[in-house]
Amino acid sequence: MKGFLLLTSSIVVAFAGAQSLLDATAPYSQLSEFNSLLESFPDIAASLLTNVTSSSNRQTILVPSNDAFDDYRQQRSSNVSSLSSSDLGDILNYHSLQGALSSSDLETPGGLVSSTALDNPTYAQREPLDDGSRQSQVVYISSTEAMGRRKIKARQINALMSTEVQGGEGREVELEPTPGNWSGGVFYVVNGFLTLPVNQTDTMTAQNLTSFVLGLNRTNVTDGTNEAQGLTCLCPNNDAFEAMNDLANTGDSNDTGPASLLATLTRHGLTGSYYSTNFTDGDLIYSQNGYPILVTRAENGSVFLNDAMV
Repeated sequence: MKGFLLLTSSIVVAFAGAQSLLDATAPYSQLSEFNSLLESFPDIAASLLTNVTSSSNRQTILVPSNDAFDDYRQQRSSNVSSLSSSDLGDILNYHSLQGALSSSDLETPGGLVSSTALDNPTYAQREPLDDGSRQSQVVYISSTEAMGRRKIKARQINALMSTEVQGGEGREVELEPTPGNWSGGVFYVVNGFLTLPVNQTDTMTAQNLTSFVLGLNRTNVTDGTNEAQGLTCLCPNNDAFEAMNDLANTGDSNDTGPASLLATLTRHGLTGSYYSTNFTDGDLIYSQNGYPILVTRAENGSVFLNDAMV
C-alpha cells in the first residue's frame, strides 16, 4: 500500500515574543531569503508583516530556510520570487496551518491532519461541505523517532527520530520540532518548499505507483478519477500488481465482473477524504464497489486495511 511521508528541519528557533512573523524571524540569518520574499510582496504577505493583536485565528507557519530556496532553484532552474503573485500566494497559504501547533501536537499518536489556508479551487481535492462551501487543503503530520532524531510528515510514514511534513506529489521536507513564536501563532523552519497538491494520477506517478496508473488508463477511468473530489485511492504498489497479475489479465476494458481489473481498482477506492487518523480499530468500511474492509490499528500506530498495511 502507499505509505505516508514526513518532513523535518534541524534549526532550533527561540521565543520571539509578540512580533510580526517578519520581525520574529529577522534574527536568523538562515531565514534571510524568506524575509526578503515577504518584504518584496507586501500585499500577499500582509498578515505576516504586521503584529497580530487578536487571539483568534492562530496559525502555524512553515518557514522555508535558505537551503529550501537553494533547493527550489536547483529543482526548477528559477527563483520562487519569479512566480506570479497568485501562485506565490497559494504557496504561502499552503505553508500556513490553522491553529498554533505545539511540539506535543506534532507527537500525536497516529498523527494529525491540519487544515491549511489554501482554498484555491484549482487545488480542490476534497469533497465540499454539506452547505456547498469548499474545504481548504490539508497536510498530514506524524512523528516517528529513532537514533535520537525525530521526523514529522505531512499529507501523505517513515521511520527515524525526526519530524517530517509531506505535501503534494509526496514532497518531503524536514522540520525541527521546536517552535518559534510570533504574534499570530508559532512557526517551524523547514528545509524545503511543499509542493502544491496535484491530481490523483500525477501524485501516484510521483510515488512510482505506475501499475495503478496503467490500470486506470486501461479501464478508461483516469479522467473520472482525477475529476472526482473526495476520492481516496488505496494504491497497491507495483510488486502487489505483479503478484496479482491483474494487468496481464485485463480482458475487455468494459468487463465489470468480480475478477476484472476494473473491479480490482474499485475495491481500492473509498468515497470521501480519508487519512490514517480517520481509521478506528475495528471499523468496517466499504469500498466503491461494496467490498468490506476491516480496519485494524496496531499498538505502534500502524494501520491495516484487511491484511494490507497502509
